[in-house]
Amino acid sequence: MQKLKVADHLLSTTYSLVKDPKLLVSVVENIFKSLELAVEAVLVYEKNFKSIEYSGSFESKIEMFRRKIIPKYALENDIVQFIVDLKTLLDEHKASKVEFTKKEKFVISDDDFNLKTLTFDEVRKKYTMAKHYIDEISKIISKYD
Repeated sequence: MQKLKVADHLLSTTYSLVKDPKLLVSVVENIFKSLELAVEAVLVYEKNFKSIEYSGSFESKIEMFRRKIIPKYALENDIVQFIVDLKTLLDEHKASKVEFTKKEKFVISDDDFNLKTLTFDEVRKKYTMAKHYIDEISKIISKYD
């Protein structure tokens, strides 16, 4: 939850003050990390209480979450694709040699000059979706406390 709060602060306070699109990447990083931690938390919960086994890699966590947790708790299937898309975006950002800002957009270019853009509105939507998904996962874990 802490990472999601950081993302919210960056969006609602910091970005509105400085209007620097580079901050949008930090917001996405915090959104992704919060979702990754939520997935890991529910997997640890299930492993401790329901004997689910998984290895520690991102791919194995997502696969176990998709196969075991989503059907068991009737979560939206879109959550997995959403998390994978965030990870892909961050991986592309990390690998990118060319990035720039233009008209309140953060632009990421790959080696073939294919462009991906981040805008405040897009990142705000990602934040809203992530908050919804994390709330759903939190309900699962807190239901048995």
